[in-house]
Amino acid sequence: MSWDASFDGEWWNHTHNTNNMIAAAYELATGESTEQAAGPLGHVIGPAWWQRLNGMNGAEGAAYLGQIVKGLEADPERFQAMNPPNGWGDYDGLLEVLVAMRDHSKLACCDARKWEASG
Repeated sequence: MSWDASFDGEWWNHTHNTNNMIAAAYELATGESTEQAAGPLGHVIGPAWWQRLNGMNGAEGAAYLGQIVKGLEADPERFQAMNPPNGWGDYDGLLEVLVAMRDHSKLACCDARKWEASG
C-alpha cells in the first residue's frame, strides 16, 4: 500500500510503511500531537498526513512539508531505527521524496494550484 501526491504537474508515491516516521517527525518539529490508525496489516498508516496536504496551495504545502523534513533531519538515528523490518521504504528514501516535494512546492509559480494527495 502506498500514498500518492501531485502538485503542479509532478507526482510522488511512497509506501505507507514510513508514515509512522512522518507522524513522529511532524510532532517533533511542531509539538502537535498526531492521530494514528492501524492499517489492514497492522502497520501504522496515520495520521493521514496526506489528507492534511490534500488541497493545500504551494506556500501551505511547502510550510507543512518543511515541518516534516525539519523533524526528520533533527534526529536521523531515531528515524533510521524506525525503518520497516520488511525493507519496504526507509528513512533515506522518505526524506529524499519529502524534500523533493517541499522544494517543488516552494518553486511553484502560482499559489492557486493545489496539492492532490491520497492514500
